[in-house]
Amino acid sequence: MTSSPKSAATNDKQLSPPTETHDPYKMRSLEQILSLFDGGEFLGDLLAGHRQLQHDLLDHRAEHGAKDCKGTMTIKVDYALGKSGDVAMGARVEFKSPKKPPANAAAYINDDGELTLYSPLLTRMQQPVRDVPNHDPETGEIRDAD
Repeated sequence: MTSSPKSAATNDKQLSPPTETHDPYKMRSLEQILSLFDGGEFLGDLLAGHRQLQHDLLDHRAEHGAKDCKGTMTIKVDYALGKSGDVAMGARVEFKSPKKPPANAAAYINDDGELTLYSPLLTRMQQPVRDVPNHDPETGEIRDAD
């Protein structure tokens, strides 16, 4: 069986991909979608928060070094499809700056179990000062015993 030229042309039309019509209202980027929320204020707040997070990272590195210098930005977009094809959307953004390390301090515990700044080792060292009789009164130099 041979196919007629008319049926070959019909087969070619079936194999060609459908052409996309230009839709000027189509959202083509994430930035366009995020600019829909709160009349564009959400996107402005998101970008300002992102900029602040970058400053927080730089400040943390300058103060505490690069260890644990991490932050996050989480964007959550909720979609609810309506019966007529409309989509209700809600968006949230959350920023987490690097956590500051805990403050450090040092002290001692005395014999009564209380915190003190006075080292117990110093109390052992501070026995009565011994007298050194063999010293030169002018220079303070200790002389050998004869």
